[in-house]
Amino acid sequence: MATDDRTWKPSRRNLLLNGAAGLVSLYCDLETATPSRVSTSAARRAQADSPFEPFRADLPIPPVLRPSRRTATTDQYVVTMRTAQVEILPGYSTPVLSYNGMLPGPTIHARAGRRVEVLQRNTLGVETNVHLHGARAPASSDGHPRDGIPAGTRRVYTYPNRQAPATLWYHDHTHHATAEMVYRGLAAFYLLRDGREDELGLPQGRYDIPLMIADKSFNADGSLRYARDLNNGFLGDTVLVNGAVQPRLRVERRRYRLRFLNASNGRDYSLELSDGSPLTQVASDGGLLPRPSRVRRIMLSSAERAEVVIDFSLYRPGTELVLRNGLGTAGTSSVMRFDVVRGGSEDFRPLPRALREFKRLERPVATRQVVLDRQIIPRVEWQLNGLGFDMDRIDTRPRLGSTEVWRFVNRSTHTHPMHLHGFFFRVLARGAKRPGASERGWKDTVRVDPGETVTIMPYFDGYPGAYVYHCHKLEHGDQNMMAQMEVTA
Repeated sequence: MATDDRTWKPSRRNLLLNGAAGLVSLYCDLETATPSRVSTSAARRAQADSPFEPFRADLPIPPVLRPSRRTATTDQYVVTMRTAQVEILPGYSTPVLSYNGMLPGPTIHARAGRRVEVLQRNTLGVETNVHLHGARAPASSDGHPRDGIPAGTRRVYTYPNRQAPATLWYHDHTHHATAEMVYRGLAAFYLLRDGREDELGLPQGRYDIPLMIADKSFNADGSLRYARDLNNGFLGDTVLVNGAVQPRLRVERRRYRLRFLNASNGRDYSLELSDGSPLTQVASDGGLLPRPSRVRRIMLSSAERAEVVIDFSLYRPGTELVLRNGLGTAGTSSVMRFDVVRGGSEDFRPLPRALREFKRLERPVATRQVVLDRQIIPRVEWQLNGLGFDMDRIDTRPRLGSTEVWRFVNRSTHTHPMHLHGFFFRVLARGAKRPGASERGWKDTVRVDPGETVTIMPYFDGYPGAYVYHCHKLEHGDQNMMAQMEVTA
């Protein structure tokens, strides 16, 4: 529920009442905020091979948020959405939208089966919304577009965490404004763990590292530059990892667990090591895979996650290993660099052959087709089954506890990462082929390429109520490529 800071009484307000004027005013304030230096970055741009020289900054690790209160069953947190100034480019102050003044926001560590309550306070001056991406949450805490947080108020989100451990993230979900709000900084990790996963011998502690990958562009004074692209989604010219430009990470000669998140608006990544060595993938969106999978590259569309284990004991001290984006050019071809140093000999336990057992699902009770396309007359609008999003229309009514078969049929010339709120699915096929090993776990977002049909099996085992599903190329979702399902008990 959303409440103001004085009364804490329930208050609801349609997101669309936010008003374009408020958003424009907020973004104008950000763009005109005084940077820490008045000189431009033109000389740096001219001297660098990419818009900004890579591998100069050390990788930041987002701080872990401490609970404001703990009970026998629940951890409670307070997060404030506010404008902030952060240093991304050396010597320049960049205005951003933030959770608790950070880019990315603070990480929440949660345990499966233990409830989390997050009080989100909105001090941004415009209406916002928060979606915990990958959570099996009650509909009232999912971040549905109708459940905004008006400016100057607060809302409590409840997450039961009755699901397998996984890499989740929370981000803004304000309809028609998600793309710019997330781009300007409203994104953070939420890492869910449990005891069984702890016993598998996967790297833990400082060897378990979340990596939020997002492309940005900058104005000469260091402020973020954003241009809405309804076709491709925003494509920046510089890759950030955890808020730093193509950083470096000093790694010991041992195994590391790396949690990749594509938090870009529209850019796809093909992540690969510069020496061609394979990556060992252990998890995807919904948590652990059935078994480790050795792959040459990790494909990630917007909002997809993948967890890999890299054994740096195979490299000599002094080795510089670049994580590359095989789909990038110039400033987006390198993501970060691993600098191998001495140490880490205590890590010798082999990875288990089996990571997670998947139960057999019941037979699907329905088959649905979702056509992905757009109209250009009388205006450009991305659509699902020939319709743009309507808050008052229910498009599908799955039954709680059932499974269905959905076919995403892409009739457009653009890739669409399709995301279901509140529920996970298994990928059954890409065209006539089985999915690759990296897509055989539980997913909440799946890439659908131009002209491709991807078949999935959603399992509606969470909570009843209204949820949305949409394209996670954020400008497409903002331009109505979204539909609504009401899960009935």
